[in-house]
Amino acid sequence: MKCNRRRVWIAGAIVAAGSLFSACTGNAETRKDAETLPAAAEQPSQTTDSLEAKRDEPLRIVMVGDIMLGTTFPKGGSFLPKNDGANLFDDTKEILSGADIAVGNLEGSMYDGDGTPKPMKNPENYYAFKMPERYIKHLEEAGFDFVGLANNHINDFGPKALDGTMKVLDSSPIAYAGVRDKKPTAIIEKDGRKIGFAAFGFNSGMPSISNSEEIKRLVGGLREECDIVVVSFHGGGEGKRYQHVPHGRETFLGGDRGDVEKFAHAAVDAGADVVYGHSPHVPRALELYKDRIIFYSLGNFCTPYKFNLTGENGLAPIAEVTVNPDGTFAEGQIHSFVQNKGEGPRKDPTHRAAKKMRELTLADFPTTPLAISDTGVITRK
Repeated sequence: MKCNRRRVWIAGAIVAAGSLFSACTGNAETRKDAETLPAAAEQPSQTTDSLEAKRDEPLRIVMVGDIMLGTTFPKGGSFLPKNDGANLFDDTKEILSGADIAVGNLEGSMYDGDGTPKPMKNPENYYAFKMPERYIKHLEEAGFDFVGLANNHINDFGPKALDGTMKVLDSSPIAYAGVRDKKPTAIIEKDGRKIGFAAFGFNSGMPSISNSEEIKRLVGGLREECDIVVVSFHGGGEGKRYQHVPHGRETFLGGDRGDVEKFAHAAVDAGADVVYGHSPHVPRALELYKDRIIFYSLGNFCTPYKFNLTGENGLAPIAEVTVNPDGTFAEGQIHSFVQNKGEGPRKDPTHRAAKKMRELTLADFPTTPLAISDTGVITRK
């Protein structure tokens, strides 16, 4: 599996990982010890020259939206998938595991403790997500390298559940970011390249999509250290009425959901090469800004229960992007999938997600120099 070949670095503290590895400059912590890697005899030798050659190759990044594999809350509910989730990624595993880097948004905690959910006004129509800790294996086997935690459900069960989720991720090869005081950013080192990640949201306790100084500091810090920088954000209204990027600040249920266009441009200005969003639960438009690709929402991806999956809410695109060594956009592909209740994303031969995202791009960013084909191929005009 591809994650066995990589060494993960997390921004936060400098820790030397033995004499074979030096710490990443400016706040880095080794996530995998030497003994967790395959034996040296199993590893193909990579000379300095071969690693330098890989750094000059394009990087293929695959992105998805919200991931909530099933919840154990409320007790007694039937909100876990059949076969204990083993088949959720059957249709998408090849794309995810075949990428250089695969990323998504973990929409809820992975925690087996009881926890106390936030106060409930209507228990029959209440959304609090707590995935079983054992489900981390499904993300690993699917091929994920990174998940963002900056979203409005990661704190559904309070700080203990958040800490438990981080502990589960720390035990896996999957990097994460989006917790302001603990793990705001992450760095993965792979094939001689450093890929930096930051995750932003609109709730307290996470880097804010509305804090320009925080955006500059976190993204700019990664820019100084890394070859490629990828930024995730949770922002915007929710549902079919919020498919369009409004070119201004959004509110939803009385709360401030940020100005996602302003945020995405600020992230690129600070050094991001790829920006991808989630939160609306529906796909949104694409934009090419300063030669960097922005996906304003990738909608729901693997959310078999407790999510509305009708119409556009059931579209589950996978965005595949190839970036040049300098981070500029080279080419891309929107892979169209669709969800049904109780199942993971399944292939959609009619390419509805790609067609919808093309329609929204033409409407919201008519001058952006991107063309999207019927089958989802993304090219420059």
